[in-house]
Amino acid sequence: MSTELEIALVLGTAFLWIIVALAILSAIDRPERKARRQQRRNMRMERRIDYRPVAAGSLPQGRTRQPRARGLHPH
Repeated sequence: MSTELEIALVLGTAFLWIIVALAILSAIDRPERKARRQQRRNMRMERRIDYRPVAAGSLPQGRTRQPRARGLHPH
């Protein structure tokens, strides 16, 4: 076997080993990450504010809100 082929074989084996190791580690951590994500989602839902609908005619119809003028700021 030539030296280049041996080097390519060793590097290919190392790359394959790294990919398999990362896949195994990722699979181990997946349920824990899913549980944390669900916990954060539940916390956000608890803090959510329920807004009541606005009564008809309670908002002024004549005025509309003007957007802020953007000015340039010196650096």
